[in-house]
Amino acid sequence: VALDRAAAILRSQGINNALINIGGNVMALGSKDGRKWRVGIQHPRQPGPLATVMLDDGEAIGTSGDYQRYFELDGRRYSHLIDPRSARPVDHTQAVTVLIPAGAQAGTLSDASSKPIFIAGPDGWREMARKMGSELVLRVDRDQRIELTAALHKRLEYIGQPPAITVIP
Repeated sequence: VALDRAAAILRSQGINNALINIGGNVMALGSKDGRKWRVGIQHPRQPGPLATVMLDDGEAIGTSGDYQRYFELDGRRYSHLIDPRSARPVDHTQAVTVLIPAGAQAGTLSDASSKPIFIAGPDGWREMARKMGSELVLRVDRDQRIELTAALHKRLEYIGQPPAITVIP
């Protein structure tokens, strides 16, 4: 809701080119000097981005992860994301990034869809993404293995040595 509201306020004030970043959720308005906005996808366990993606006007990207909001106890990391089926913090996923095409409520959808996909885990993330209409998804599992949809893979530019990835249709 916050991204879409911020975009509406900026547009109502005549600001048509901006990059809005609210807590891991980003929305592109217009362009940067006529070029698409380029944003990074944070690696959950290393400094700097894993990859970058170019965003068109109105597209939004949201990430849910266990690397900014968590606590550690006895050397174990506990995520702020809770699986409602077990009432326990999720430990099978480090991060999920979802890119939502331009459209009504793209910002809200980028934020709202990353969480259930994160919680769905290794066996259910792709089906959950389909149910939510999300075709541009990247998931990093607890062992830092990267799975992503073919649609998002086509749009990413990896930083440095490309990581070992599994592309899922």
